[in-house]
Amino acid sequence: MNEGTSLSFEPDLVRLSSIYGKMKTLVLKVGSAVLTSSDGGLSGRALSIISKEVAKQRSRGVSVVIVSSGAVAAGRNTLSLGRKPLSLAMKQAAASVGQNRLMWSWEKALSRHKITAAQVLLSPYDVIERDRFTHLDRTFETLLSLGIVPVVNENDSVATEEIRFGDNDQLSAKVAAIVRAGFLLILSDVSALFTADPRIDPLARRVAYVPAVTSDIRKMAGISRSGLGTGGMSSKVLAASDGASWGLPVGVVGGMKPGVIERFFLGKEGTLFDAASVSRSSKKVWIGYFSRPAGGLHLDQGAVNAVRSGKTSLLLPGILRVDGVFSKGDVVRLIDRDGRVIGKGVTKISSMDVIENRHSSGVVVVHANDMALLDDSNDQKEFRPC
Repeated sequence: MNEGTSLSFEPDLVRLSSIYGKMKTLVLKVGSAVLTSSDGGLSGRALSIISKEVAKQRSRGVSVVIVSSGAVAAGRNTLSLGRKPLSLAMKQAAASVGQNRLMWSWEKALSRHKITAAQVLLSPYDVIERDRFTHLDRTFETLLSLGIVPVVNENDSVATEEIRFGDNDQLSAKVAAIVRAGFLLILSDVSALFTADPRIDPLARRVAYVPAVTSDIRKMAGISRSGLGTGGMSSKVLAASDGASWGLPVGVVGGMKPGVIERFFLGKEGTLFDAASVSRSSKKVWIGYFSRPAGGLHLDQGAVNAVRSGKTSLLLPGILRVDGVFSKGDVVRLIDRDGRVIGKGVTKISSMDVIENRHSSGVVVVHANDMALLDDSNDQKEFRPC
């Protein structure tokens, strides 16, 4: 392990206790490998264990959102497709068949605890477009206010390779951003971040606490060998990096045993990827995390310093160069002199107006209330909307 990497093999029990005590909304991501049995079908035991965990959290007054993989795996089993690689069309067919079985299984398991489940199928367009994002935000808010547990999955039956969330680790971080959750816990067959692959290296050690995701952490994460899901520890680290950009701490833990949530927060298992607390409105979450920029603004150092304060609007004299063509109301990247994206914002004037009036003083290009800044606690270089 790189000695310069700030990691801990010991859990931060004070931090874990603080998160657990303050948490009002918990997002649980449940991986395919957790939900499937040895025959490739859905595991009733796993669904029962996780539903009981959900009921425990709700009894403490915590709202829960489930992001569930397993539709394609369930469809594979129903259609007797085995584990062979599937074409996109066949994968979508399997998802169409399997999603129905997956949702029915969740409804059945949660109903034993008198919990009502609601199916929410998402596509990237539901979060990229501002109006649709707002409607989705209100839908989640209403469901949670009614005591309903949303069960979320990507709408794989219509997703394309080019336009999709990536995998459900990525989706779970985005859902946590939408509902402004206090914590994201990823339940997986990958039980924690280790210094090496524990299936190969007997000296591999569990990393209990990661204060910030760096390039060294991403290298340590490696690649999953699981044949059931599309994720792996590298995908989970990417989700943690995404979460850090708006202040979401993320946990990864093996999800196949009773009491998994309590064991995680007692520091007995898993890895906590921490994040600095960031308070962001729904609008700023959308700007920073989901919107697709139409262009970019290159800033001088004075403008960079002012923007990073979080309290100052971007004025025309601070702009060095314009990338792309954009209109008033479009989202643009804010870029420093080294080419690093430091944030995103909604423009008050068009690219043409910026160019033609660049020496005018006092003209606001991006208001401080319409900016979302990239968190400096990790070294990611760009937002990943979808």
